[in-house]
Amino acid sequence: MTSTLDFYWGLASLDESKRIEAAAELISALCKFQADMPKTNKVATTEEELDRICASDLAYAVRRLIKGLASPRDGARQGFSMALAELLNRVPNISVKLVLDLLWKSTEATNSMKGQEQRDMRFGRIFGLMALVQAGIITRTGTTPIEIRKIVMELTAVGAKKSYLREIAYVTLTSMVPMLGSFSFVEELITMFVAVALDNGVIETPDELYLAMCLRRKYPWYDWAKALPHWHGKHILSEKNVRKVVPILCEVSEENRSLFSSWHPQLHTVWNEIFDLYFNKQREYELETMEPMHFDLLWDAVVERGLFGSGSTQFRRYWGFLLLERLLPYLSEDTVPALMSPNIVRALSDNVSLNKKSLLAKVSMRTAESLIGVCEGNTKVGLAVLTHLLNQKSGIGQASGSGGSGKQMSLRTMMANRIVAKLDSQAIIGYVAYLQEMILTPQKAAKQSSSGVAGRTLDKGNMSAKAVDKQRIWAVDQMVRVARFAQLPITDELVTKVLHFLVAHAAFAPTTKDAQKCGVAELATLPEPPMGENLRNHLCTSLVGLVGDLNRASSQAPADNDESGSGSNVQPAGRLMVGCSRNGTVWATCALDKLLDCASKKTKAVLHGFSNCETTLAEMAKVLHAMADKSAAYAKEGGAMANAQRVRSLELLLSNICLVGALWTNKDIRGEFLEVALEVAECYKRLEAQLDGERRTPKKKKSKAKASAGDSGAAAAAEEDEPKPVEVLVDVVLSFMTKDLHFLRKLCDQVFVPFTDLMTADAVDAITGVLQAKEGGDVDGEAAVETEMDGDAMMMDVDEADAGNDSDVSMADAGDDAEQIEAVDEELRLKIQEALGNASALANGADDDVSASGEEEEYDDDQMTIFDDKLAEIFRHKKEQKLAVRDLRISLINFKLRVLDLVDVFLAKQPGNPLVIRLLPTILDLAKATRSDSRSKPLHDRTLAILSARRTKYPTGFDNDAGLALLDAIHKRARRAQDRTELAMLGNVAAFVVRSLMDNVAAADEASKTAVCERIFDIAQATLADFMTRKGSQIHADFFRPTTEKLLASQLGAFWRIALTALTDYAQPGQAVNVYRQVQAFALAETVAAETAARVVSESSDVTDAGSFFEAAEGLLRALQTSLSEAIRVAVSEENKAAPGSSGKLRIEPLRLKEMMIHSIGIARRFSKDDGFRQAAQRAFVTDDKWTAAVSGLSSAPTVFALKIFRSFCTNMAKAESLADPAALASVTSSFGKKSGRKPAAARK
Repeated sequence: MTSTLDFYWGLASLDESKRIEAAAELISALCKFQADMPKTNKVATTEEELDRICASDLAYAVRRLIKGLASPRDGARQGFSMALAELLNRVPNISVKLVLDLLWKSTEATNSMKGQEQRDMRFGRIFGLMALVQAGIITRTGTTPIEIRKIVMELTAVGAKKSYLREIAYVTLTSMVPMLGSFSFVEELITMFVAVALDNGVIETPDELYLAMCLRRKYPWYDWAKALPHWHGKHILSEKNVRKVVPILCEVSEENRSLFSSWHPQLHTVWNEIFDLYFNKQREYELETMEPMHFDLLWDAVVERGLFGSGSTQFRRYWGFLLLERLLPYLSEDTVPALMSPNIVRALSDNVSLNKKSLLAKVSMRTAESLIGVCEGNTKVGLAVLTHLLNQKSGIGQASGSGGSGKQMSLRTMMANRIVAKLDSQAIIGYVAYLQEMILTPQKAAKQSSSGVAGRTLDKGNMSAKAVDKQRIWAVDQMVRVARFAQLPITDELVTKVLHFLVAHAAFAPTTKDAQKCGVAELATLPEPPMGENLRNHLCTSLVGLVGDLNRASSQAPADNDESGSGSNVQPAGRLMVGCSRNGTVWATCALDKLLDCASKKTKAVLHGFSNCETTLAEMAKVLHAMADKSAAYAKEGGAMANAQRVRSLELLLSNICLVGALWTNKDIRGEFLEVALEVAECYKRLEAQLDGERRTPKKKKSKAKASAGDSGAAAAAEEDEPKPVEVLVDVVLSFMTKDLHFLRKLCDQVFVPFTDLMTADAVDAITGVLQAKEGGDVDGEAAVETEMDGDAMMMDVDEADAGNDSDVSMADAGDDAEQIEAVDEELRLKIQEALGNASALANGADDDVSASGEEEEYDDDQMTIFDDKLAEIFRHKKEQKLAVRDLRISLINFKLRVLDLVDVFLAKQPGNPLVIRLLPTILDLAKATRSDSRSKPLHDRTLAILSARRTKYPTGFDNDAGLALLDAIHKRARRAQDRTELAMLGNVAAFVVRSLMDNVAAADEASKTAVCERIFDIAQATLADFMTRKGSQIHADFFRPTTEKLLASQLGAFWRIALTALTDYAQPGQAVNVYRQVQAFALAETVAAETAARVVSESSDVTDAGSFFEAAEGLLRALQTSLSEAIRVAVSEENKAAPGSSGKLRIEPLRLKEMMIHSIGIARRFSKDDGFRQAAQRAFVTDDKWTAAVSGLSSAPTVFALKIFRSFCTNMAKAESLADPAALASVTSSFGKKSGRKPAAARK
């Protein structure tokens, strides 16, 4: 016995190799000892028999190994259980009963033990039972049902008591399942397993599900319908049981939360059985006969909506990523739809980032790397995965997290960079061919699938029509995504192939029995099974969507287009190649040509009513080809690229209209589209005549023009009444803005761009008419503009004392609302009275009888039922009316938002067009009308964004009176602005209008210039007066800042006069409505004049140009000294204390005086930076008696004025000439301090 003791130490080693070596040597020695014993067939069932039958070393080893199972030392449990299992397997003289007795004796947990000791005993028993089962001795002769039941009950009890031991306990039970067949009482054992381990068929955990699946697979002959009454179908994973399977596999229980109280980082063993069922080729027969649910259904229910569903925890998502990794070896192009579902892609993308420290970052990155590896090895899988990623709308195209450091990488980017690098055009064409085969013959394509479950589950021949349509729709979506993915090496041949396939199968079917003789290559293979109406509608939708995407896609023009080599036409030529192939064919025209070509072959149209519009479509196709030739001819001419773009835009519009009209199933809508197509064709003819006329007119001789003037006078007059091409186009575009077709609205924006420079007043009025429309109907455009603006003017002219008129307006509105409510109530009352019928009349006319009798007549049950039904109908009708009004309002807001996109395009492309001045009033009215309505907030925000945009070009050529009227209305509206945001917007628009007016009269005579400048000054002066004299005014000094920034230096004269007016009329005490406005007079002078002084010098060509500004600066600085000295005098005098009604409060407080000094010093510093202005300052600042008295009074003022800035001012500015000395000004500036009400101008810069 001493020869085997050393081996037991090696069994507890942490090194697995040492444990295996020690176990091998121990078993070999024990077998030799047992071989020396007399041979016998007896089996030891007690310890006495063990000592008698077996060698003493062997008997000791059995006891020692069983006792060591409970040892917590290092790897003792693993080593001792391994040695025990091997020993029991090799020695046939040991019974199950003996092992169980020894195990129970050695691993019995008592109440006197500590918690750790009880846990060790529990683990020891589990490892002992595992060794017993792995040894296979339970199948030996003499094993009784009692012993097997004891094992089953113990394992079940341990799993129920400790959830962290449940899986290993049930795995051990599952290992016993194949052994049950060796017993004659196998049916009794199965019944016992179901009763004990499966709780009489109540399966609640993955462990029980795993055991049930193994039992049903191994013994299908058993009456499982009776044993598992709550589980239906031939297989436990039948589609009928999906609602029971999902919470079990997700380990979620609403009834018994304690079932899943602990979490384990590895996948449950049941998933081994599930993957083996679906992906083991040797079990295909089971899939066909037992009919479990399709794998994609199980994946969607458990993984997509369960583990990755909304509200799922990080722990369950971790399991989901592990399942993704498990599925990747079986991934095929058929299983991609289930794999790349939205929730899975979102979770994977959110956690894939190179520098993100999320809990799932490592496992998600590992999964993504594995997925990319599979995609790189299989082109079809790679394309399928990539196109699914592109279709997700969860923001996966952007890097997760924040920071934007460039080290982050999104899932889409990572896969696109590595998958696309492996692809070429031939591989993509092959993939598209495979998808087309799947659409035509989905079952045949599934049979040819390289791997995955789909290749077997679809190979049954009786696949449901719903499953076939789902597979076909997936293939159609994949094909469209490939065709529109710009990063792939897509060729025109591929896109044409996809378009032709979609057109042919969406609209036609062959009329001949032999489809190959129909004359259409795409229809040579008949779909099997035939396509249904839903699928053809999806083909139409996909075709329209693809063409819509291609409309905005740019193709590279041939390199030899630019013969000059100058590159001057690169950008226009690039715009000309948008929405077409590299040879210039518009994609929508290509699809329409294919549609007409198929109609001319041996085919029948499956689109309802297609034959009625075929003739019109053929005529439009001829027009489209003429457009294509015309745009190509314009493109070849020098300087005619803009005309080529206009013709190409009309071709895009017309071809898309024809295509959508042909594919639309509604007869009325198709007719509407075709009518619009005829209008667009007529528009092209007029545009062609207009463009050709513009090109020929300069070539005509003047004499010939005069000779023909009289003859063509009548024709010219007639042409004036005809709408211009751009006006027709705008009407068409506006009509399509009301449609729900997103791509068509985007196309309208795209088509509108080349025509912005041809816009007319009528075209602009058509746009403004939409923006002015009310819920009850349209309003005349021009009248509405005048009404809104004139209404503002009338309201702004009212004095502050008459501000109550605002309440009158609101009372009038309230009265209108009251009348509407009264009308509605009256209508409702009449309907209710009608519902009441005679009873209502009785109630109104027989009050005396009622009072006399003391009782009222009551309705019976039938009458009350009828009455209730009528009332319900009335209120339902009123609710429908309210919903209709709400929907109408939402539709109108959306329509105006789309029209504002056109306005934004026009303003961005043609900021110098004189029609901009005609358009601005309507936009301003819209901003005002929507500012107080929360439901119109998107419209209001969009309007503010358009009006607040910075523009570098300004319109000219408009009527000065219109511009001045607009400027006046803007200033009047600004005086009553609601907030600073609106005021800033109005200031920006006012600056735009002022600069436009100045540029408009730049080339005019001096009288016109003077008149416009004086009018601008009057408007600004009125705004200044309102700001300074009315407390309710919303104007701020910054309102004038955008104007001074936009104007050229030579155009600043009028606003320098405004600064001078502010200082002379409102900067002295008592002139403004309060001291704050007095301070703002200094601030306005600094904003308008001082901040522009440097620009005056830099932008002036010589000293003569700046001379007038030097003179103006001298007067302004003289007024500054006067106002500041007067403010100081009043502040330190008794007059300041005796302010009427001030209750002892100073009129000019020290902080307000400090702000005046800060602005004054800022003005002086800015003018002292240039020699010319410094000389003007030296002439302006003169030390007189008022200045001396003010400074001396401030220096001797009471302690309330003992601020650092005042002391510094008195020290450095005792002489007024110091205001022109930069050194003295800098000294005063250093004493401003941090808590000043306003930073000095120099500090702000």
